[in-house]
Amino acid sequence: MKTTRWTKAFVAVVAASMFATACSSSDDGGSGQAADVSGAQAVADQYEAAPAGLVLDTPLSKAPVAGKYVISIETPQPISSAKNDAIQQAADLLGWRYQRITMGTDAEAAGKAIDQAIALKPDAIHMSGTPLSMVAKQIESAKAAGIPVIADSVSGEPIPGVISTSLDGDGQVQEWGKMVASQVVAESEGKANVAIFTITDYPILNIFTDAFTAQMKAQCPDCKVELVNQQVADLGTKTPQSVVSTLQRDPNINYAVFSFGDLVLGVDAALRGAGLQDQVTFAGQTPTPDNLKSLKDGDNSVWVGFPVQILGWRVIDMLARQFNGDDLAPADAAFLPTQLLNAENIDSAVIDADTGYWVGVADYQDQFKALWLK
Repeated sequence: MKTTRWTKAFVAVVAASMFATACSSSDDGGSGQAADVSGAQAVADQYEAAPAGLVLDTPLSKAPVAGKYVISIETPQPISSAKNDAIQQAADLLGWRYQRITMGTDAEAAGKAIDQAIALKPDAIHMSGTPLSMVAKQIESAKAAGIPVIADSVSGEPIPGVISTSLDGDGQVQEWGKMVASQVVAESEGKANVAIFTITDYPILNIFTDAFTAQMKAQCPDCKVELVNQQVADLGTKTPQSVVSTLQRDPNINYAVFSFGDLVLGVDAALRGAGLQDQVTFAGQTPTPDNLKSLKDGDNSVWVGFPVQILGWRVIDMLARQFNGDDLAPADAAFLPTQLLNAENIDSAVIDADTGYWVGVADYQDQFKALWLK
């Protein structure tokens, strides 16, 4: 994991929390260790305030040259479209040409889309979500053609031909898992019984669920965590009933954690229909505009802020550094700004007015312009 001043502070708090947990004891059965509620609260408190800035503060060595041509492989989710809208805005600012190729849903769709992009001879290709192992052949072809690839929201280190996987990568997602777990432990006062709903076919989501589970074990050894796997086709169809069935099977479950916000689609209605709407608190990462609206409307959920627009601008920032010949390490090391969003701070949170996604930093575009010497 890359380290910044922010993440060093986070690690220090987590280490103190884990030490306190190891030294505590209980006669309540189970592991014999009491939950470290105060340590968990200390971690949660660190992230409830709005972010102060972009986190990334290293400017480019020179202003980016105009005329570059970038293609994104767009996955068929609303969040991907919103991110690429932001990439378009950033590319327009720099005078770059930007194009999207929407990939299909079949097993070969990602590879076909990248092949199509290579044939158009861009200066760079951007992809998101698809595991690199699934498109290794296409990445090798891009490398042979002199076309760098940047990947966000994927797990693992870059392979040859890929300049970076740090954006919404392993380190960032591990942090989000730990943040959500700490909030759950603190809010439940060490009495959490959690069902995590996820899609294990996506390695980056496993990073979140693994980090969440490890943090729960460290801070609350006797809290229960159950993973409930879903399929991509289950979103909005089978997942709502899966949540209902899981809660009916274990009425003691009091938290439903989602590895990404779109998994909640249809769940609220299903829980109301089954009379279970008051049994659980929702929590998770990458909230959708609907998730955030529900929170604003009084839902007692907890989400980690995912700055979709800033992520898009960070993609262009990384490519600008690559084209300049600048060191990518400062950008790789800088996490995205984030915030623990709950009923107490959602009204003051910075939400993008056009998309409904959390952005966190109101003047992020001006801050990027300063980094880009524009």
